Amino acid sequence: MRKSVILSLALVSVALGAAAGAQSDPRARFERMRPSVKTGPQKPAASGPIQDQGVHNAVHAAHQNQIVFTRSDLGIGAISESDIATDFVLGQPMFFRVFTERSAVNAIAAANQMPAGEVYPDGVHYTARFTVAGQAFDTTIFPWGNRSDHQTWTTWRGQFVNSTNAQRTPGSDAFLEMLSRTTAAGLLKPGTHSVMMEVIAKTNTERNGPISAGPVAKGTFNLTVPAGVFQASNRHVCGAVRGAAGSAAVETRALAHAKQFWDWADLTPVKAVAVGNAWTIEKNELTSVPIERYTDVAILARGAKYCTSHVHKFTQSYAGAGTYDQGGISVNFTPGYIPCACLG
Repeated sequence: MRKSVILSLALVSVALGAAAGAQSDPRARFERMRPSVKTGPQKPAASGPIQDQGVHNAVHAAHQNQIVFTRSDLGIGAISESDIATDFVLGQPMFFRVFTERSAVNAIAAANQMPAGEVYPDGVHYTARFTVAGQAFDTTIFPWGNRSDHQTWTTWRGQFVNSTNAQRTPGSDAFLEMLSRTTAAGLLKPGTHSVMMEVIAKTNTERNGPISAGPVAKGTFNLTVPAGVFQASNRHVCGAVRGAAGSAAVETRALAHAKQFWDWADLTPVKAVAVGNAWTIEKNELTSVPIERYTDVAILARGAKYCTSHVHKFTQSYAGAGTYDQGGISVNFTPGYIPCACLG
C-alpha cells in the first residue's frame, strides 16, 4: 500500500499546450482515441433541440456566432464592447470568448438533422481552425467541460497566452499548435499578420464515427510577431521551461530514455525539459519507506511540418539510503506542440 507525499519545491507557472495527436500526427492520434458512444444514444425528450442558455446579454447578441479577443480573462457578465481588441503582439496576454447561437449539442443536431437528445454530449470537443495568408491549419482544443456544459452553454472563454495568472481556460494548446504548424510552413515571420480563427464543434458516434456542426463561431485578429520572439526561455511563446524540481541530470536521462523507444518516424527527439515543480513520492503506507518518486518532463521533438512537446512522467525507484535509481520516462504522455524555432 502506498501514500503520496508532495514535496513542494516552488510554484512556477508553466503554460504547456496539450494538443492532441497520431502515429505520424499527434492531433490525429488523439482524435482516434476520443471515446465513442458505448451505451447507445440517449432517448430524446423531444424530437427537436433541447433547452440551452440562449443569448446572455447585449454583447452576446451583437456577436452571435463570433469569436472576440481580449487582453484579459473576463467572465460573461464582465465583458463589454470596449474590452474587445483586434491587435496583439505575440507573447503578450491574449484571451478570447466564443459566442454561439446554439449549444454545441443543438448545433451538431441541427447540422446533422437529428434530435438533440441523440447527440452524444460527453464526446463533444472542438477543432480550432486558423487561417493565415490563405492557408488553413486545423488544431485541436483539448476537450473540456461536462455533458451539461455541452448541452446548454452558448458562450465560453479561452486563452492563447496567459501571463497574468488568470484562471486557466482552454486554447493555449491549439495556439501553440498553430504557431508550430504556421512557422514550419514559413508563415508568421516578423511583422503583422491577419489571423482568422474558426471553432468547429464535433462529437463521436458508435457506428458512424465523428459528426460535426461545422464552424459555430469565427473571428479575426492582427498578430504582430516581433523579431527574436521565439526563444526557449520565453515560456509564453515556447511553452516548457525548467521547473523547480528539474535538473540537467534528469533531462539528460529522460532524453536518452526517450530515444531508446522512440517510434515517431517523422519526428526526432532533440531535447528534454524537466518542467515539474515538485516530486511526488510514493511511500509504503505501513513503513513509510519510499517506493518511488516522479515528476513531469517534456520531450521536445522536431519534424518537417511541426514540432512537439510531449509531457511524460519521469519516475525513479527508491534505491535505499535516501537515493533513487537513474529512472526513466513513462510510455504514456500528454501530447503538445511547440514552435520549431524554440528548439534553436
